Amino acid sequence: MSDLYAAAQTTRQAHQVLLRRRSEQEDRFLLLAALLLEERQKHPSMSLKKLYHRLKPDFIGRDAFVDFGMENGFEPVFSFKKPKITRSGDLRAYPNLLHDLKIFDINQVWASDITYFKIRGKWCYIVLIEDLYSRRILGWKAAENLFTQANIDALNMALDLRQIPQFDNKLIHHSDRGAQYRSLIYTQKLHQHEIRISMGYSCFDNAFLESANNIIKNEYLHHRPIHSFYDLIKYLDQDINLYNTERPHGCLNLLAPVQFECYILNIPICQRTLLPIFTDKSKKNKLLLFDPDDQQLRLMFP
Repeated sequence: MSDLYAAAQTTRQAHQVLLRRRSEQEDRFLLLAALLLEERQKHPSMSLKKLYHRLKPDFIGRDAFVDFGMENGFEPVFSFKKPKITRSGDLRAYPNLLHDLKIFDINQVWASDITYFKIRGKWCYIVLIEDLYSRRILGWKAAENLFTQANIDALNMALDLRQIPQFDNKLIHHSDRGAQYRSLIYTQKLHQHEIRISMGYSCFDNAFLESANNIIKNEYLHHRPIHSFYDLIKYLDQDINLYNTERPHGCLNLLAPVQFECYILNIPICQRTLLPIFTDKSKKNKLLLFDPDDQQLRLMFP
């Protein structure tokens, strides 16, 4: 170890001091996130600059504080006649990897979206994650706000269901460019499981999820006696189970998604129907911030 410290031009003591400082800094940011969550629950629409003025953290500047808040899903929540659930921007934008893509198996593309549901004059939100090939909803979460934690919870549910610790860059996670999906905590979770990140640039780039949103809300939830947020949680779990296990899909040979996943296990990949993904090519990666040469698809037939 002495040789390593010498090669790095440092000492054991200096290295320990650096590790301690990093640990302390991480603790500060964890505390800051907890304080932001508490403040945002009290002040849903207060700007991050004003929240900085309220909290007065002494270890971070205002601009870095605003960036931290945006990256972790604490941007202001505004009321709309129909709520705007995607707050797009160039921060951590990723290219759309689905252009001209045809898939042939589950766990090649997961798509996620946020939709809204009104209960007694108050908007609530629903996060869904769907496997595009089987149309199975893998993860879901109802929330009373647009904080990133709901998306994290839905993603964790999908990961627990599939029980694949690492996807070796063979799985694409597709979404819009909402701040929740661009947040540091969400993108780090995807990178941790070696899941590639894809983002669309118009509503047409996530048409499959728009269809699932419509089915869950208009074929199921709107017909339930939902009078509270807890009713929404109860019926959402029930209805997604019905959607996955009982509802026939015309594009799946009138099988339910879970039945279809069992069915294709006995079909060789070379004989499976290829599913083309429709995207809005008029907006093809216009706001691309990453080198496209590093984002080429590598889907290999076994």
